[in-house]
Amino acid sequence: MKVKDIITTGIYTVLYFILMSLGTLIAVLLTHNPNMKFAPAITALLAGTVYMLLVVKVQKFGAITLMAAVLGLFFLVSGHSMLAFIPSLLCGLLADVIAKLGRYQSKFLNLLSYCLFSLGNLAPIIMMWTMKQAYISQLLAKGKDMAYVHKVLINFDLGNVSVLVGAILICAIVGGLFGQHLVSKHFKAAGLV
Repeated sequence: MKVKDIITTGIYTVLYFILMSLGTLIAVLLTHNPNMKFAPAITALLAGTVYMLLVVKVQKFGAITLMAAVLGLFFLVSGHSMLAFIPSLLCGLLADVIAKLGRYQSKFLNLLSYCLFSLGNLAPIIMMWTMKQAYISQLLAKGKDMAYVHKVLINFDLGNVSVLVGAILICAIVGGLFGQHLVSKHFKAAGLV
């Protein structure tokens, strides 16, 4: 990637981050629960256009991985451990590989890539599942009480995993298809990509 590609990736990463923050806010407002269970799914629904624009605009290996690394770094510096950074980065890297297989031009592979990338937003929840006691201790150290901790925790069971993964994949498909539609019908027609 050239400097121009890195700058473009940075711009789209900021846009994605804004939509991820909005997705988190919507999830909390809709569920009246601070556990943000559906934040990754709502983010997948909202951010499909940004992702598809990045893929079409840069069309080079590393852009998707870089975006995932920056988002994973945000998870890391916002109080999550490396177990939140690593899944985000791995999903981004695999999403980049999938999009590259279609030379960043295959609508199907780009959509599949977006689905995998969106699963990376489960990283903080994965940390909650894999390091439950450390997660609880971290919340208590921040001054939260056990009532809050019980509201935030998402149990690791087949039902929760199925609902979370299913919701993310459905929302990523809808958001990704909508993003592809906007890119081909409006952004390309306007000469923006």
